[in-house]
Amino acid sequence: MQQGDLTDATATRRHGNRLAHASAAIDLQERRFTPAKLAALLAVTSEAGMEPGAVLAGTNLDLAALADPFTLTSPHQFLTAARNAIRLRGKPDLGVKVGSRLHVSSYGMYGYALLCSEGLARAFDAAVKYHQLANGMLDIRWVEQEGMASWVFPNHDTILQPGMDEPLYHFLIEMQFAVHVTMIKDVMGPWCVPARAMFTQAEPAHAAALAEVLECPLAFEQPQTMLSYPAAWLSRAPQLANPITAAQMSAHCARLLEAFRWQEGITRRVFQELTRTPGRFPEIEQIAESLGMTSRTLRRKLEAEGTSYSELLTSVRKALAVDYLTTTSLSTEDIGLALGFSDAVGFRHAFKRWTGRTPNEVRRERPFR
Repeated sequence: MQQGDLTDATATRRHGNRLAHASAAIDLQERRFTPAKLAALLAVTSEAGMEPGAVLAGTNLDLAALADPFTLTSPHQFLTAARNAIRLRGKPDLGVKVGSRLHVSSYGMYGYALLCSEGLARAFDAAVKYHQLANGMLDIRWVEQEGMASWVFPNHDTILQPGMDEPLYHFLIEMQFAVHVTMIKDVMGPWCVPARAMFTQAEPAHAAALAEVLECPLAFEQPQTMLSYPAAWLSRAPQLANPITAAQMSAHCARLLEAFRWQEGITRRVFQELTRTPGRFPEIEQIAESLGMTSRTLRRKLEAEGTSYSELLTSVRKALAVDYLTTTSLSTEDIGLALGFSDAVGFRHAFKRWTGRTPNEVRRERPFR
């Protein structure tokens, strides 16, 4: 391979990574989930004396919306509320408290599919296969090795989501651990607790609270974030195992996933148009014309999916900006130009509005290597 080819291949790969980051940002905006996780967060924060309005600031939601079972929420709304709560609480134990409130009944058909599974291994497989239905904000997978069935979670430096700082990451990891332990006990019985939990972070001040909820030995400063169960338990049947109902629930969850794919149609197509040419962001009229409709129709379709052209454009520019700042040595002036700003000042003001931080602050937190 010639040097020029290598440079082109590297540039193409990096551009693909940036689009993946932007795509993740778009996924976070899609309103498809019940407010169950937000309700659990509000319950914990209310008990701690926090005002619901302060926790929900910036989500466009209120208590009435959370009480409505037909309200649809997005991962972005939950993450916004979580950031507010982390800042207001000032203690790092929020994630484990919220996660322990989320039982299998919080997840609708997804939870029911786990309850009916023929065996623990089948329940683990269903949890991964249909995880998109659970408003999951972290990728999950499980592996069987060395006599253990281990859930493996992403390390901080592999997260695609923009703006994933350390406090938010630890909140999500601890919430995910607590959710897994709580739901697996719901499915199998209170005897089914993990053998060990491994964290990449240093031991936190609330390690005792973590151990109490997870009911297993904890290890910190590990190379991988994992929650492990004895592999010998994989063949055991859940308390409510029912092969016929399990098959019905699997088919129902598959249909729900297909419905998700249909619902994301226009949002995804607009996203593709916004990211088709690096550094160029077509106006809504241009996108509407390329999709064979009027801009008014496009606006109406996007509104029906819980978003808008301006929200999508902001999400793409924000995701690309964070990625440029943390994976390249480009100056803020060059990044601003690449994102369609006429000068660095305009870019810095917009970035501060999007994230609450300056470009230099983000770059210092995760400097380019």
